[in-house]
Amino acid sequence: MRLRSSFIGGVDSRAMADITVVLAALMLGGTGPSDAQPVTDADQACAIAKASLARRRNVSESVIAFCDVIPADRGPRGYFITALHSRRQCEGICSTNLGWFAVEESTGRVFAWDVADWTLGPPANQNP
Repeated sequence: MRLRSSFIGGVDSRAMADITVVLAALMLGGTGPSDAQPVTDADQACAIAKASLARRRNVSESVIAFCDVIPADRGPRGYFITALHSRRQCEGICSTNLGWFAVEESTGRVFAWDVADWTLGPPANQNP
């Protein structure tokens, strides 16, 4: 899914999405290490999202097989967007998706990511 760069009421829709993400982050707070530090790449964001989900679900990080990171040009500025996938093995139609998350670049805070609306959700440690 790609955000289109079209103008709505004189405001670029990508800019509007960025504004929405910033406002949501300010209002909701987030989860991350108490000594928040910048996240410099997708691998680091993946590790942070894995640790957050494992803590929240009280499971080992080893149940999380991999991250499916969205390219930076398709997500909001200032966040790494990723889906986490389990090691589940199944036959036929099934999903390994454990959820979508947004990791804030400047702090490492983890939020839920609403794939349907392509918007920032609540902090990952809160129920949606």
